[in-house]
Order: sequence, then structure tokens, then C-alpha cells
Amino acid sequence: MRRPENVGDMFWRYRGVLLVASVPVALILAIILLVPRSSPLHVERAHTLKELRHTGPAAITKYAIVFDAGSTGSRIHVFKFEQTDGDLKLISDTFEQLKPGLSSYADDPAKAAASLQPLLDTALKTVPAALQASTPISLKATAGLRLLPGDKADHILSAVEDLLRKQPFKLAPGGVSIMDGKDEGAFAWLTLNYLLGRLSGSVSNTVAAIDMGGGSIQEAFALEDTDAKEAPKDYVTQLHGGGKVFNVYVHSYLGYGLMAGRAKLIEASLSDNNAAGASECFASGASGTYSYAGKDYPYTPRGDKGDAGKCTYLGELALKANLTCGAEQLQCSFNGAWRGNGLSKGRQYYVSSYFWDRAFETGIIKVQEAIMWPTSPKEFRAKAAEVCGLTTDAVVQAYPKVQGDSAKFLCLDLTYCDVMLTKGFKLDPGISVTLVKQVLYNGQHIEAAWPLGAAVNDLSA
Repeated sequence: MRRPENVGDMFWRYRGVLLVASVPVALILAIILLVPRSSPLHVERAHTLKELRHTGPAAITKYAIVFDAGSTGSRIHVFKFEQTDGDLKLISDTFEQLKPGLSSYADDPAKAAASLQPLLDTALKTVPAALQASTPISLKATAGLRLLPGDKADHILSAVEDLLRKQPFKLAPGGVSIMDGKDEGAFAWLTLNYLLGRLSGSVSNTVAAIDMGGGSIQEAFALEDTDAKEAPKDYVTQLHGGGKVFNVYVHSYLGYGLMAGRAKLIEASLSDNNAAGASECFASGASGTYSYAGKDYPYTPRGDKGDAGKCTYLGELALKANLTCGAEQLQCSFNGAWRGNGLSKGRQYYVSSYFWDRAFETGIIKVQEAIMWPTSPKEFRAKAAEVCGLTTDAVVQAYPKVQGDSAKFLCLDLTYCDVMLTKGFKLDPGISVTLVKQVLYNGQHIEAAWPLGAAVNDLSA
């Protein structure tokens, strides 16, 4: 007769089943004991600094569309941003271009507007349909349209505006217009300060900008509100960015870019007894005729070598630095323009375009891969003195990056850079300025061009 099973016997018989069943029970107990009671489904871990910077409200994706309608072609920028707590972070720039420009259709406004359709198709494909109604779109035309006779430009702009209003996007205030040098300088200032992260602080935290092109040069810097109220209205532009409104002094000096400046310095050397344009801005071997804006300017050296000091004098004559601006002379810059007295004092200056080119070619910028470089006006002065003391052949040998006829003009160009900064904009020769070609932003090298500033302004207005 079999004896009755006790507990031990039953445990032994079903030991395999019990072992299998105990595994999930053990796991459940472990979770209950190890995970904090306050958040039973969340595992805590350490945050890195980068992650902490992005902790907060979810980013909102935004787009802005800017047409750059130039004289030779039309271009579109479709900028993508992420906005967090009012701060715009540039994510990408979808860029396309086509030729010819709007001015090529001077007698057919409808065809001019229709020429933009391929670029609009790019915008329609890039911006998600759900965001198109809130995406600002604008077109800024430059010199090409401005030069058209009569009201041809107005008819083209009207046709373009009609086309843009039919799109699913939001036409920005003043969205279709011809942009002058002042507007370009203002938007370029906004781009530079946006990329440098200078819009979130005080006005004094922003930087000033001087950009020297071939035909014109622009200066821009932010004004304190009290100074803006006292400034002549034509010199102040309101811009939006960083969650605030900036009053920006901006002035464009048409006819004072580097290529135009060459003509003015040659012209300053002319006199009844100097019809050949003999000038201390040129060295032996540098003679010929300089053509600019449909006019020829003969030039020849006065002696075997140039003279930076005497060339500087010619530069001051060309700038008309003593011309009155309708206020006390301390408030005037050059060629009769108002600039205020010390309104940009304490600002860091960033200078670009031909300032960069001449500094790069002559070794003021010492690192080939640099996108920014600290310098001062006196470095341009010292380099001018060095170059002006060389013959043209010696310049070619000493500065192999200088191409073509630029070797003949290098003494003049460098002197003009120095004179522009110190006599034109009244900067101290020893002040630190930053040469800038591009800005490192979010791991990318980005040019501080005006379309990005226009996009930031459209989104922030």
C-alpha cells in the first residue's frame, strides 16, 4: 500500500513546473524593488550638456521664402528654421537659380512673372502643405530693374505680386520691391548678427558691419532708442530679429566701392598740368587706361615707385571727407553723409568683401583656410607702404595670389582700404576689426549675405 504524498514529495514531483513559473515572478519582483516608486516606467540617466540645452518645449518648424531677383538671373532661397522659445535656429537653405533676370522681360511683364514659376515649384515641393499658409514669401529686386526706363519696372513688379498672391504662401509686408543699397546693407547686418548669435542681448552686444563691393560700400550698426529718435530718418531702418525690434543706422555710399574708388583716386590726381593722370598710387610699370561705368581714366606712375603717404592724400580728396552733412562736422562721415558722433563706439567691427580679398592676397590673413581674421586699419596702412615701395614686377613676384591688372592697382587698393576705414568711417588706426568671409554656424560655413536677414526679418515681424 502506497503511503500518502507529503508536501516535499509534491514539490519534488512538480519541481520543473515550479522552476519555470518562478522566473517571471522573480523578474516582476526585481522590477518592483529596483525601479523608483515615483516613476515606475521611467529609467533615470545622466544628461549631457548638449541634451540639457535642448530640453524644453518642442521645436516648431518654420519656413521663409526669399527671391533674389538680380540683373543676370533670379534666385530663390527656401530657409527652414526650428523655433524654440522664440529663438530661430537655421536648419537648411534650399537654393535654386535660373537665367535670365526679370529685367530681360522689360516689355512683357506677364512673361517676367511666369519666368519665376520653376523657382516657385521648388518652394511648393520644399515647404510641407500644412505649413505653406504661414510661410512668408518675398521678392527683392536689385540693380537690373532699377535701371529700366519709365514705369517698366513697376509693371513687372505688379505682375510678380499678382503671381505671388495666387500662391498658398503668405506675402510678407512690402513683399515685392526694388531693394537699394541701404536695404541690402541692413539685411546683411541682420544676417551677420543672427549667425554670430548677437541678437538676443542688448544693442551694445551687436556688431557693426562694413561691406565694400565694387560699386558701393555700406556701413550698418544698431542704435540705442534715444539715439535713433535724434537721427535723421533717412539713415535709420527698423529690423526684427531675436524677439525684438532694432533701430539700425545704415548708409550706402554709391560710387565708393573699390572699383569705383579706383576711378575716383585717378580723377583726384588729374589737373591741368597732369592730364595723363600721373599718380603716386602707381609704381613703375603700372600705366594704362582704367575703364569704369562707361568712362576711361588714363593713369601712369609719378616716379619709379609709389608713395603710400601721397596716395593717402589723394584718397582723402576722393572721399570728400570734409564735406558738410548738414550737422556739425564731427557727425559727418564722407561725401556729405551723416553718421553721428561716436554712435558706434565700443562696437566690434566686421569688414568684408574687397577688404577680405586684398587682405587674403597680400598675407594680412595668414591662414589659407581661415573664414575670419582679426586685423586693424594700420595693418592695411603698413601693407600699403610695403607694396607702394615695389615695382609692378616685384609686386607680381611677392604676391602670387594677385591676379592680372590687380598688381598695378595694389598700392592704390590697399591705401583705399586704409583711408576708407580711418578717414571715411573715422575708425582709430589701431582698433581691432574682424575680416569676415563666412561665419561658422551650427557646424557649417555660411556667408553673411542679405537673403537670410530678409528671411529672419519676415518671420520675426
